[in-house]
Amino acid sequence: MNKDNYKKALDQIHASEELKNKTIEKIENKKTNPNYNYLKYLSAVAVIVIVCSVIFVKQKPNDIKNVAIDEQITVEVKKNDLPRFKNIEELKKILDENQKKSRGMTKKEMTLMDSFETNSMQGVNQEDVKSVEDMDYSKTNIQVQNVDEADIVKTDGTYIYYVVSGKVYIIESKNLEIKSVIAYNSNNDYSPNEIYINNNKLIVLGNYYEYETNKNRADEEEKVRDYVSVRSNSFAKAIVYDISNKENPIVEREVSLDGNYINSRMIGENIYFISVKPSRYYTNIKDDDILPLVQDTARTEKLKKIECTDIAYFKDTNNYNFMLVGGFNITNDEEVNVETFFGASDEIYASENNLYITQINYGEHYSHNGCKTTIYKFNLSNSHINLQCKGEVNGYLNNQFSMDEYNGNLRIATTVYKENTLEEANTSNELIVLDKDLKEIGKIENLAVGEKIYSVRFIGKIGYIVTFKQIDPLFVIDLENPEKPEIKGELKIPGYSSYLHPYDETHIIGIGYNTKSNGHGGITNDNMKLSMFDVSDLERPKEIFNIDVGEGYTYSDISYNHKVLFYNKNKDLIGFPLTYRELKAKDDRNGFIMLKINLEENKFEKYGEILQKIDYRTNIDRVIYIQDTLYTLSETEIISYNLNTVEKIKTLKLEEE
Repeated sequence: MNKDNYKKALDQIHASEELKNKTIEKIENKKTNPNYNYLKYLSAVAVIVIVCSVIFVKQKPNDIKNVAIDEQITVEVKKNDLPRFKNIEELKKILDENQKKSRGMTKKEMTLMDSFETNSMQGVNQEDVKSVEDMDYSKTNIQVQNVDEADIVKTDGTYIYYVVSGKVYIIESKNLEIKSVIAYNSNNDYSPNEIYINNNKLIVLGNYYEYETNKNRADEEEKVRDYVSVRSNSFAKAIVYDISNKENPIVEREVSLDGNYINSRMIGENIYFISVKPSRYYTNIKDDDILPLVQDTARTEKLKKIECTDIAYFKDTNNYNFMLVGGFNITNDEEVNVETFFGASDEIYASENNLYITQINYGEHYSHNGCKTTIYKFNLSNSHINLQCKGEVNGYLNNQFSMDEYNGNLRIATTVYKENTLEEANTSNELIVLDKDLKEIGKIENLAVGEKIYSVRFIGKIGYIVTFKQIDPLFVIDLENPEKPEIKGELKIPGYSSYLHPYDETHIIGIGYNTKSNGHGGITNDNMKLSMFDVSDLERPKEIFNIDVGEGYTYSDISYNHKVLFYNKNKDLIGFPLTYRELKAKDDRNGFIMLKINLEENKFEKYGEILQKIDYRTNIDRVIYIQDTLYTLSETEIISYNLNTVEKIKTLKLEEE
């Protein structure tokens, strides 16, 4: 791996300039990184479920459900010629056709579609390795440098901000003292999911729900029958707070997109967030009940309608939901910029300049059999969003880290099921390189036939792909020439890695599972394991050491949620919450394990372990550090520990409902 290549790789791993320079010196001397699976298939049954739903607007000041609807929303001038609906009648025709198709779907087909899920989110660490004089504290484990991702906990090194049980806590970390609690009562019907911190701004993202229950009367075969109907609607809402005074957070702005909150990114002072709105259609439906709505209190308290002529539509889509992408700057009052298109999202990837959103097209059988993935590319600039183009690849993605942008190209890894069969042996995998217009320019096909992708990591010009069926092949792929990607090396070991974490210029950490026979000719997960891979020689990757975690069945959210990872580069510590049963234990245990990375002696060493009986109220959801203090966070308590000794310091009980 050459010097220029690793400079770009380090940019993705979020090292400080000091560490980057040290790393480059080493190279010269040696010469050598969820919330919503049901929305992924919601389109197949959306019309059936909501055919009787209508948008209901109550009258109450300063609330999203109580304001009037403007005639249309201000829409940015589009710099592309992507097709959009010509008029409301064209949109109604498409919705009507989808309703008829949904009615004809068999129960078996619906069940098949429901059974397919994809893992969410893994990432590259945002750990800023600072000098001794600087504050050292946890950062959210993200994928791309300077592209922040929301999480349930954030810290600025002095305060801890934590979303739990429908509340947001602001906690002074040194004394573990609650400074304020932002509570959302039942009348507000707002459910916070995740947060960002940006200087003295707290941004809370979640879903706002409204309900109306009506008693109705209907004639049925000359009999009068009373029934109760419940009408509902939801909005993805971002609330911006001024937290200059930590004891008195002040709401500055609320931005709402019609539908359910899916995902978001923050780049500088700009928030980009995404919602999916199920489409509504029934006989004599009003036009205003079809079109999605937006609200931004920085400009008006009124809901605004997005006109059908501003909704992008592709004739070959088989997803009949609206997706809204909203962008706004948290420091000014410029109205939210919204791009809307017909089709929901599966995975999200964002670079500093572009947002990529994928959609699985299952085909007529609603399975991965012969499915394809459509990719939509949005340009991001100062909170403005511009839908640029779309592309398509065979198969489906494992998660967001199956995508990566490099030098203007998008690299994407997929698992492909051959058409007309669901047999596992008929799977293969592909790595495709798409140019700036999402046109294919390079490809590797038939990778690990009979297996499927379990994890992917792109670092600079190198890609790492883990596939699995009975053993774990780690493929090392040279992408220096995007038109001719090449498999350079392959390593086969037992088990598999579901998460790959870059360590330095020549090493990468795999976190996953040992496997064993299930007694019926198949393979099942056993305990977890960490592996250290030496990739200094691209043609000969090696597992130089590993460690087993737990005995028997062991489980951790790290398998599908990269944000739970604890990583302290300064102290060479890595860890994650877990649940497991030891062979000699009578009860399942929940806790947190922390390991020391000892590259000089080629081993992982157990540094600390916190174990307790399983209890949803005290199960550890996240672990962070500030300087030499460790914090475990659960639903009802936060506990501080001495990071050097792992001895308990203090317990803070959170308010219970």
